[in-house]
Amino acid sequence: MEIVKKEFETLSEIREKKEIDIVKTIPFVTFYLGDFLFGIPAERIMEINKDMEITPVPLAKDYVIGIMNLRGQIVTIIDLAKKIGIAEKPNYTINLIVKTQEEAPVSFVVEKIGDILEIPVDKIENPPDKLEGISKEFIKNVYQLPDKLLLILDVDRILEI
Repeated sequence: MEIVKKEFETLSEIREKKEIDIVKTIPFVTFYLGDFLFGIPAERIMEINKDMEITPVPLAKDYVIGIMNLRGQIVTIIDLAKKIGIAEKPNYTINLIVKTQEEAPVSFVVEKIGDILEIPVDKIENPPDKLEGISKEFIKNVYQLPDKLLLILDVDRILEI
């Protein structure tokens, strides 16, 4: 009983000294397109699928690959690399289903899913003035990882058609 009391007193002392810092973080789902690592807030991701059947849509914008049926709901499939200005043609293998403001999902085709990262809000930065090989207008923020720059996409801007 004395050990429990001692631990409780220690925690109380720590709280009083405010040595416990609560760091606000945001979870991001990361993915690759070419050499770029992108992130979208996890709250915007509905699901991740592989090898969905795509139906082409005649006369659609050049970055719209087609549509697919997701459990009775029609989902527009967007070539994200083309939309955001990546010159190289990625090898798509995954559909990343994203929620929109209207709650009508949209699919971004991506090469490879990365990790889910908890990023401290105070470490998120504005994008640099110049980004090579991509349209900066679709990048909301960046986060510097030890070996790579994570580009945080502005999903709402991308979906303005």
